[in-house]
Amino acid sequence: MTDIEYAKKWADTRLNDQAAHRDLYAASEEFVIESRKVNDHLGDTISTDEEFREDLPVWADGRQSMTVTEVFEGNGHLMNHWDYQVEGADTYRGLSTEGKTLTTKASTFLQFNDAGKIILESTFVNENPLFQQLGVPIITPHYWEEGFDPASLG
Repeated sequence: MTDIEYAKKWADTRLNDQAAHRDLYAASEEFVIESRKVNDHLGDTISTDEEFREDLPVWADGRQSMTVTEVFEGNGHLMNHWDYQVEGADTYRGLSTEGKTLTTKASTFLQFNDAGKIILESTFVNENPLFQQLGVPIITPHYWEEGFDPASLG
């Protein structure tokens, strides 16, 4: 299986087959899934079968899609870039979607053990564009561009 095929399998099972998705990971307490900050061990950390069963089904609600666009491989790791879409949801993070389909970019870093099982996942969904699509006034300056003046933010 190529890296892109593996990444697509990872995305498909995340959304459509939680049991098959669980099979991609190492044994309970030998893996960790982080969706906000890595190694903070707060509410976004999944590292047991119970947490997996409780927390990951939120992805399998039939309203979300993940389309893998790029995969970078090296040293027992994969970095997947993917397009994320929410369609048909009434709300997103408590805000009314007003029937909008929301789209953004996301990425997932995967580290594997010697048996090829995932031992670390770090997933980041860039939610700022989603909130902007819902009308939340989030400023996203391109501070890296030459001539950017921080004072312009007010």
